[in-house]
Amino acid sequence: MWILGFLIPHAPILVPQVASISGVNCGKTFSSLSAIGRTLKETRPDFLLLLDPHARTGYSFKIVHAEKFRGSLAGFGAKTVIAAPAGAGEEGKALSLHINSLFPVSDRSEEIFSLEYSAVVSLVLLELALGYIPPIVLINPLTLSYSQAFDLGRHLRGFSSEKKWALLASGDLSHCLKKGAPGGYHPDGEILDRAIIESLEKSSPDPVFALSPETVLNAGECGMRSALCLIGLSGGKGIEVLSYEAPFGVGYATALWKAGHSEGEFDKEM
Repeated sequence: MWILGFLIPHAPILVPQVASISGVNCGKTFSSLSAIGRTLKETRPDFLLLLDPHARTGYSFKIVHAEKFRGSLAGFGAKTVIAAPAGAGEEGKALSLHINSLFPVSDRSEEIFSLEYSAVVSLVLLELALGYIPPIVLINPLTLSYSQAFDLGRHLRGFSSEKKWALLASGDLSHCLKKGAPGGYHPDGEILDRAIIESLEKSSPDPVFALSPETVLNAGECGMRSALCLIGLSGGKGIEVLSYEAPFGVGYATALWKAGHSEGEFDKEM
């Protein structure tokens, strides 16, 4: 069963060892991660589905199963920051079969799968909050359309398991929010971020789906599919936006959904 889902940014600057090198502090995001940590300690998930839009999984939709996942932040001056969770084994394969009933998916099985910095950041932040990293399954949602990402979240609600599952939706929002930002500046960045935050607050994809393709392209996002999957999983109820900030011209949003809320508007259609 799904007990919770959360959206967190994956900038290396959020990891204390990297932040100490740069001297930068993302205060709002750190505070919201503490709130997520308290919820995680209460629920203690058994397994984790990680959505990482930077994972190297090729150009088709794949679910990565591995005996172990491993990655570090050595490239950001923090060689000791390592994430090395175990794979989800048969539970992960069961989830893969369930997803395959929505649209075709291929399994990628490896002994050790190398994680990108984005996944490492997300998992390290989770470990700091929870004290451990549950066994994981990894998906890169970038091969999905935005509507498919939302449908994936809705479909996940039907996954039957006696174990406690959590969704870690990793991703940043616009990369074009001010001059000097990684994607340069474009006014559509602010429009996109407002729409994503509104969608999260309403637990509805409608504000995001109302955006033009041009606006989305101009805004330079990487985490919108992750957010849409979380919205789908929510069933139309119960997502709490904990923080939003953009200190480097990149939007960092943190949001939390906890299971057990009443039936939502699109949950009735399941």
